[in-house]
Amino acid sequence: MKILKRVTAVLLTAVVAVSFTACGGRSEHAKKLNIDTAVSINIWYQDDAYTSYLDYIAQQFHKANEFITVNPVKVEENNLLDAVYNGSIAQNNVADVYLMEASDMQRAYLMGLTAENDAYTQYYSQKHFPVTAVNAACYEGKLYGYPVTFHTAVMVYNKKYTTAPENFEQIEAFLNSYQVTDENKDVNMIVGWDTQDLWTNYAFGGSYVDNGGAQGEEAESDVQTEALKAAMTEYAALQNTFGIVDKTQEEYKQMFMNNQLIYTILDSTQLADLNACGVDYGICAVPGAKTGFGTQSLSDTILAMVNPYSENTDTAKAVAQAISYDYADLLEKDTGYISARTDVADKNKKVLYQPLYEVYAQSDSYAKYIGADEFYVRYSILLHNIWKGEDLNESVDAFIKAVSR
Repeated sequence: MKILKRVTAVLLTAVVAVSFTACGGRSEHAKKLNIDTAVSINIWYQDDAYTSYLDYIAQQFHKANEFITVNPVKVEENNLLDAVYNGSIAQNNVADVYLMEASDMQRAYLMGLTAENDAYTQYYSQKHFPVTAVNAACYEGKLYGYPVTFHTAVMVYNKKYTTAPENFEQIEAFLNSYQVTDENKDVNMIVGWDTQDLWTNYAFGGSYVDNGGAQGEEAESDVQTEALKAAMTEYAALQNTFGIVDKTQEEYKQMFMNNQLIYTILDSTQLADLNACGVDYGICAVPGAKTGFGTQSLSDTILAMVNPYSENTDTAKAVAQAISYDYADLLEKDTGYISARTDVADKNKKVLYQPLYEVYAQSDSYAKYIGADEFYVRYSILLHNIWKGEDLNESVDAFIKAVSR
């Protein structure tokens, strides 16, 4: 098993403790647990963006509980769940807590790697988290996960030049009345987005397809055939109406940050770059191609999970809850990702992110059942074919045939 272990400075000196307090006034929320014997909790994760965040939690836990050592471990294997399982069976390298995408829930459950979240259930309600986050953490009616971060697709618009559109007809009206002035001379495109990416295009037909049933757990799909065909007709028309050119999400993001682009569609993980560059922007749902057409973005949620093979599940649950809830106000600053918890943003971010959390709450969660990826591959192929101008009826019918179960 190829695992990169990171040595975390949990045995704090007074100097280190002071430095964290002085540099930015970081939160100190660590629980004081009734522990009087040495306990070690390993947190396994793959995305390096979480490193500094998990390190800080480790330091704070040891500061509040001298017998607890929390060890963040960055796993380099491609399949995290296989690594967790193999380490658990060997019993010499157990992940007490691990971070995973909610879309892996069924697999984790069937592998026996899901301890129930039953010690902190009062925190996991719509008072603190969108319903999408809570549902993502559940399987077969029970709460297992601790929502940490999420991602979905939204439209962003430059507030210097415009307001949130309700549909692309409003963007077209803006385009038709647009005049170049000294104020907007840097703008060289009104609207554009990465048309090859599933996440930035899913919404255009998302209201008319369903994968996984109400909770995303069933190996079944449902397609509103005529409504999807109508939506895809209008989606295809956007290419000619706006002259959308083939660029990556990164290229469009850079244009937007440079005030060269007024509207674009981005994954929410890209918002940290917009915040850093200082562009004055707003967020809204991906608008319908025309009045009367709904949209629904796709989303996935990162969960902290407790491994039932842990010898210290009570302490592991406290650590998982801290990752998800107690330190959530530090998540964006440390990771660049937005917390699934809705009530931690500062006043300005709360206003900015309100539409984002609304999109997330109403999003179509990536299905949790094993084999769900096939549906999204087929849907992505459909979107590509429609955008390339292939026969709409044949493309939709082929998609429905491929995903019918």
